Amino acid sequence: MPDKQRTVLIVDDVTPTRESIRRLLELSVGMQVVGEAEHGEAAIKQVNLLRPNIVLMDINMPGMDGITATEKICAVHPETVVIVISVQGEMEYLRKAMIAGAKDYLVKPFGADELVECIQRTWEREAQRRRNMVGPALQQTAKRSGKVLAIFGPKGGVGKTTLAVNIGAVLATERRLRTCVVDLSLQFGDICVLLGLVPRRTISDLVSENTLDQDTILPYLQNHHSGLKVLPAPLSPEHAEYITPEHVAQLLSTLRDMFDYVIVDMPANFQDLTLTALDAADRILMVGTMDIAALKNMKLSLELMKRLNYHTDKLFTIINRAGYDYGIKFKDLENTLGRPINFYIQTDEQTAVIATNRGIPFVLDQAESKLARRMRDLVDEHIAPRAQEEEATGFWRRRKAR
Repeated sequence: MPDKQRTVLIVDDVTPTRESIRRLLELSVGMQVVGEAEHGEAAIKQVNLLRPNIVLMDINMPGMDGITATEKICAVHPETVVIVISVQGEMEYLRKAMIAGAKDYLVKPFGADELVECIQRTWEREAQRRRNMVGPALQQTAKRSGKVLAIFGPKGGVGKTTLAVNIGAVLATERRLRTCVVDLSLQFGDICVLLGLVPRRTISDLVSENTLDQDTILPYLQNHHSGLKVLPAPLSPEHAEYITPEHVAQLLSTLRDMFDYVIVDMPANFQDLTLTALDAADRILMVGTMDIAALKNMKLSLELMKRLNYHTDKLFTIINRAGYDYGIKFKDLENTLGRPINFYIQTDEQTAVIATNRGIPFVLDQAESKLARRMRDLVDEHIAPRAQEEEATGFWRRRKAR
């Protein structure tokens, strides 16, 4: 909403700081400071009374600190965008702020341009995110669309790319469903490696086009002998900067009209582009392993997704390389995460490594391995039950007959 004036509440226990921020914002068109607060309790009361669009929240304040106040405000007023401001730039403070519900983090001192740019960028990003969340729901009521599956691992090395290519191969070969895999690990994507493909045209080439309609996208999709279509990651890490959240939103919207299933191999972060894809997904398959670091990141990610108002049914938790020899009981995993584990995949490192080195998904090359059988169980029981398969296949037959 660029034409509407945005209302701002300033929360800081230092009076000169509040006055300085007010002066910076008064120089900017489209910003109106509607109130100030010097601690967390006062901030909550002001938000309840004034309903500001933006809250600039300091972290360290007497009484209720900014993290606690942010958490309480976001729980009651999810439409209010909280931006944390602090002299502390450490990652731990950023992590706590994001888990509490803050949408951005700005380190003091900052100038007028930096402050206004942060507010505008954060506000526009949140507005787009809400539109993306509403858009797919409206599309589903108007027409039949494919499903977007986001394969997300909050820690590297948990097997999300292996999961993505093998789920895709089962859907494409055994179910004969139109399936596309998008490599959104833009800097170091490995989808083509695991499929034995040499990428020619990538997502960074695609977004240079004027439009992202079906006719434009189709030539950029690489064919795999299984029937999978693949949109590769950029060839060089620096090309990742060409892809924006707007590109991702439009791309996934178009692909869901072209395919029964769109599988997105996600990066292990919560940057704008990642959030856009997670918002657009019908289901998020969160993958972890039986080590403390992976479980910690899964727990933090689940907490953040709860703050983003993702429905519980949208999240599907998977423990990969599961076994009894890691010093952690399965029940303890669920207690740690605060929710049931939806699916376990037993450890079979030899099968997975052979598949990677050959560039062939193990569901194709080692179809009788326990990993391949388990992957088919995952698809059969939780991703594409047989009744859904028959319905979707009939739909595509009707479309092709037109």
